[in-house]
Amino acid sequence: MKGEPLALEHTLPSYGGRCLTEVMPGILVGVPSELIDDAVANAPTVVLFVVDGLGWHQLRRHRTLAPTLAAASDASAPVTTVAPSTTATALTSLTTGATPGEHGLVGYRVPTEMGLLNTLRWRAGGQDARVAVPAAEMQPVMPFCGRPAAVVTRAEFRHSGFTAAHLRGGAIWGWSDANGLVESVRDAVGKRYPLVLAYYDNLDKIAHAFGIGAEYRSVLAEVEQLSCALRDVLPRGVPLVVTADHGVVEVLDPPIIVDPDIVALTSGWSGEARMLWLHARLGAAADLLDACERYQSAAEIAPLSRVLEERWLGRHVTEPARGRLGDVVLVPRALQAFTMPDEDVPRHPLIGRHGGLTAEEMLVPFLVL
Repeated sequence: MKGEPLALEHTLPSYGGRCLTEVMPGILVGVPSELIDDAVANAPTVVLFVVDGLGWHQLRRHRTLAPTLAAASDASAPVTTVAPSTTATALTSLTTGATPGEHGLVGYRVPTEMGLLNTLRWRAGGQDARVAVPAAEMQPVMPFCGRPAAVVTRAEFRHSGFTAAHLRGGAIWGWSDANGLVESVRDAVGKRYPLVLAYYDNLDKIAHAFGIGAEYRSVLAEVEQLSCALRDVLPRGVPLVVTADHGVVEVLDPPIIVDPDIVALTSGWSGEARMLWLHARLGAAADLLDACERYQSAAEIAPLSRVLEERWLGRHVTEPARGRLGDVVLVPRALQAFTMPDEDVPRHPLIGRHGGLTAEEMLVPFLVL
């Protein structure tokens, strides 16, 4: 499997089919779904183990490191995440069952009156935005279909703005290490919640910092061990479902800096390196689209009208969500990224990236152990 080529074809979300948006309605409400089999639908409690950054292709390519998960993938097919294939958008679609166009967290960075909101850190203009940008107004869809749920996540995430946006209503069980995660899941299952969601982010962190190399492979082996440990502590009749928010690509070349003459046609930008939205100055949308054609060999260049027509963000896009989108989006075709001249440069360049529409980023596992 190591020699298989990267899957860089353009892949759109399968909303209404094999997509993360179908998980919560299928498990908690009983909405018919090709994802949810009878054993899961009829279980009194389901444990959903969400591994940030565990892409379908990465799992299949490194199957010897995760034999239990890989064996489960042999009996299943991948599901799609949402667009953009980024954590804040995808996790919110997973927990709410809503498309990005419905819940409104349409990217890693979205424009607000305070400036660009970093949706993971819930900061804008260098400040904590939890008061100025209320999570329930920014993301109005109730998570977990309004049903009881336990959430096992890092203890430090308990009071974050993003937690309020995509996990509100859930009972938070904090963990600080892998053993604590397993113990918290076991204890939460004992409370008979219909859903226990456990979230693990180490794989994504390592991919960002080191790419898909030795460090990534080491953590993937840990994910295998953690999945088996979770399976082994669960009572009979409680299924363990393993899934993810997105996959990862390795970007080794420096980001493409958007040219100054294109920046001059914009009033701002949003999104992320692999799905960058450019917001046109008043009356300059057509000129901006034309100017961006210089990047056509490196990126898919789409006006907002095409994104809406092709339903990248779902069938319905609310007015607030639409107002957070730009006029032109740049989506790298291959292993590249975009950046704006005024963007804060991370202290250490990111190697593992996601947010785009390649199959490497868009396809994730949905495995029942």
